[in-house]
Order: sequence, then structure tokens, then C-alpha cells
Amino acid sequence: MDFEHFDFLNAAPGEVLALLVDVEPSAWVMSTLCSIDRSRLSDVEAVAFLQVHQRLTAWLAAIGLAAVLPAASAEPLVEEFTVLVPDSDEERTIRIADVRREELACALRLPASVAQQRIDTARLLAGPLAATGDALAVGDVTERHVAVIVEAAGRLPGRWMRDPHETEVFTAACAELQCRVLSTACRGTVAQTRAQARRVLLAIDAAGEARRRREAHCTRDVYVADELDGISTLIARLSTETAHAILTHITAHATSHATSHATGHAAAAEADRPDARARLTAGERRAQALAALVLRTGTGTGSDAPQVRAHVDLVIDLPTLLALEDGHAELRGAGPVPAEVVRDLLADPAVAVTIRRLVTDPLTGHLLDHGRRTYQVPPALRDFIVARDRTCRFPGCARRADRCQIDHADPWTDGGTTSPANLGALCIRHHQLKTHAGWQITHSDPDGGCTWTSPQGRVYEHAPPLIL
Repeated sequence: MDFEHFDFLNAAPGEVLALLVDVEPSAWVMSTLCSIDRSRLSDVEAVAFLQVHQRLTAWLAAIGLAAVLPAASAEPLVEEFTVLVPDSDEERTIRIADVRREELACALRLPASVAQQRIDTARLLAGPLAATGDALAVGDVTERHVAVIVEAAGRLPGRWMRDPHETEVFTAACAELQCRVLSTACRGTVAQTRAQARRVLLAIDAAGEARRRREAHCTRDVYVADELDGISTLIARLSTETAHAILTHITAHATSHATSHATGHAAAAEADRPDARARLTAGERRAQALAALVLRTGTGTGSDAPQVRAHVDLVIDLPTLLALEDGHAELRGAGPVPAEVVRDLLADPAVAVTIRRLVTDPLTGHLLDHGRRTYQVPPALRDFIVARDRTCRFPGCARRADRCQIDHADPWTDGGTTSPANLGALCIRHHQLKTHAGWQITHSDPDGGCTWTSPQGRVYEHAPPLIL
């Protein structure tokens, strides 16, 4: 088609879109696409519009990733700082990798892990995965396809590129990976791309895959992802065979318990079930079975299993606890929970309760100040800071305060006090960035709020969390 003589202003949207689908993404294509009235598109034209839009989205993503490199450095950087060990003449070297990562994370309001992922991706697309970067720049693949290829590359031999030999091995492996996976990514779905990448990894480095399976055992863990409406997801990272064995056991327990219940109480159950939708789903039965097996509630959980006491921290004001007001409560690490849930839990005779008094400001809901005059943070003051801050005080960091260090905003050696106004929870990395890498807390409040200034001079506010 002759672009110079094509009348874009008077052409029908379908004709314009038919032309744009095969054109390499550019600012002109984006401008032309934005000029089309989306509300008047037919279903066929709307699909073509989305095709062009997806290619433009990939093109813009490639432009953004190219800007990541000057922001974070093209090569991985590990900065070293030499410090004196307190009360001795010994020196200790502290190493911090990619100290610019937090600047990027704070400026873009990203979790630090996501910022690091973007940095790693940008470096690979500008280097060993350049062919994948080129495909993204012309819209042949999406960011999700690229993420699959980048993840696969992170498992290739020589991926650390610590010396010329490793760099050569990794570059060659990336070339083979792209040769065998990129064509699938350009024409297939993300799932198809992931399956092909797995096959190629096994073909390229079968021994490495076996080794990684063994090494991955150290990543086993259990943690919770909080959702809405009082539901959280309990996540367990286990070996594949163990995970499936546990699920089979849970399913069997749920099925046998449901069967015995239905057999013994069928008539009563039907009488209590006017609506068939009230029946528990298979998923609900599995959830109940897991709780029963772990917490030893209900029947059939094994009376000889060891007794384990779980501990959670709940914060609730006294009037709400006594049902005199309809206030709020909070589960530390999870956020707000309905007050009636807390009251029901505390009323359960099977629950052991320990009450600890925390005084809050009735107007702001922040924990109140109380003083200490010693460099070492007393346990009671540490508990206070942990309860007040709840997470690391670095902007965007979600590491729990009880897993952080307690930091003096103004250093003790510079006249800083050991008081709530000058203390706060910081994870190890952000404590090191503050101490050695140019990040500064320029203002710290008794309620836990603070102001940070980055090495580039940007200012970020950390707002104090409300207790209730």
C-alpha cells in the first residue's frame, strides 16, 4: 500500500487498522491509533485495534527497559564499604549489590523485588538476550513472553558471568535458548512458551536441572498472602512429590470426614439444609481438613500428635473489645479484621489469651511516646517500636518489623537519642543503605512517620500506619 497517498483522515477505521496491523510500532502508529474512535468499532475492527495496541505496548516496554540501564548501570555493581567493628580496632567489609535499585523502586513506586527484576531483564535484553529484546521492540512478543525467556535464562549454565569463561558459556546457552524458544514465543501463548522453555532447559543442561532441583529444596517455606473479606492464602513451597502427597492426604481426610458425616447424619443434615447451595464445596472441605490436621481440631487428627501452640498478635481498643463501640481490630502482619471476629476468637475456650496493654492516641490512633535513655534498646521499647511500625520504615518495604533491626534515625554518636521519636524498624539492606550508601532520614516522628532523602536528592515520605 502506498503510504504517501493513503488518506488516513477520510479512510474508514477498518482500512486504517488493516494497514497498522502490519506496520512496525512507532510514535506515528501510536498517534494514528489514538485518533480512532473506539466506540464506533465493529467487533472485527476492535480485535484489529487490540492487536495494534498490543504491539505498541511491547514497543513502549522495550523503550522503558532501555532507560533502566542508565538508571541502574549496565553491569551488576557491588559496592564495598569498610567499617570499624564497635569496641575494637578490627575492620569489616560490607557489600551492597545494586545500590541504585531503591532509587528506581521509590521513584516508580515499585516493590524492590520488581525493580530488581526490571534491572536484570534490561541487562539481559541489552546483552545475551538481544534477539529477544529486538522482538519486543517490534512487538513480535509481549512482556509476559519475555519474562518467561528471562526466567529460563536465569537457569542456564554460567548465568553469574563471574569471569570470561562463564560469560562465554552463558552467552552461547542464551543463543541456543532463543533459537529454540523465540519462534514459539512469537506465534504462541505464554503457556506454550513456558513449556518449550522447560524442554529446552532439559536439553541444554540436564545435569544443571537435576542440580537445581536439589538446590531448590533450600527455598522451601511457608508463608501467608492476605486477601480481602477475611480470607488469606497459606502458601507452602515444597518438593513437588511432597506437595502432591500432602494434597492427596488432605483430600482423603476431607472425603472420609464428609462421607462419615453424611452417613451418620444424613436425615438431620438434609433437614438443616433448605438451600442446596449451603453445602460445602470440595475446596471448603479440603481447607477444613488442612486446618484440622495442622491444628488438631475436630476428629481423626491423631491424638498422639505433638501439641503445638500458635501465636498471633491482635490489636483492639478496649471499648470495641467489650462491644461498647463498633470499632476496628488488626491482626499484625495481615491488617484490619472485623471486631466480631476478634471477640469470637477470644471467647473460644480452646484459645489461650494473653493481653498486653498498648496506649494509643485517641485522635490519631498512633501509639504514644514513652522515653528511654540508653543506646541499647530495652526489650519493652523494642516491642513498642515493632508494634508501632509493623514493617520496615523504608518507603515501599513490607518486611515485618519483628524481623528487622531497630535503627537510630539520628546516629547515637551524633547525639541521637534512644527514644521512639528517633527509633524505627529497618530491614538489614535498608539499614545498610542508610548507613553507607547515601540514603538519609531527614525527619523522624514519634508516631513512626519519617522523611527520606535519596542519594539523587529525591524526597520520599513514609506515613505512620494506623493501629486501628
